[in-house]
Amino acid sequence: MVRYVHHEWWAASLVLAGIAGGWAAAVGTGQSPPVRTGAMGVLITFTLGFLVVSALLRASRLKWVGQLPEFEAAALAPDTEVPPHRAAFAPRMTGLLLLSALCVFVIRDTGIVVVLLAVGLDWLGKAVAATGWEHSTGRRLWLAPDPRERWHLSYSPAGTAPSHG
Repeated sequence: MVRYVHHEWWAASLVLAGIAGGWAAAVGTGQSPPVRTGAMGVLITFTLGFLVVSALLRASRLKWVGQLPEFEAAALAPDTEVPPHRAAFAPRMTGLLLLSALCVFVIRDTGIVVVLLAVGLDWLGKAVAATGWEHSTGRRLWLAPDPRERWHLSYSPAGTAPSHG
């Protein structure tokens, strides 16, 4: 099982680090930066605004975007037959870092930076929403493998992890 909040933080961090790495590689090799200097203020404003909007929408009950109904529908994690707790970072997640860095380095377009920022900031918004839900309910969200679905949410009381079977 993987802590949901940690998984979302890792995913967001890797995409955002990939953007920074691709940008640094482009500038370091003498190529033009992905965003013009004059557009940096707009990009920073977009980034902050999108993060706030994403966190607010993800922490709402709105259909299709709000995650509170999913969190509240999570089942109690069983004490038996629980797979071992795993780290939130998985080696396959390095693809997020490499793909975003490669896209920014090769394409070097403001549009690709904006799209990747939106993806990373949305994951960050999910992590913020889940952190707030965990804090307010005293529960911890877990991603657990499910034979019927790829993953499903479950929860345990705060301060305890599901026991290992």
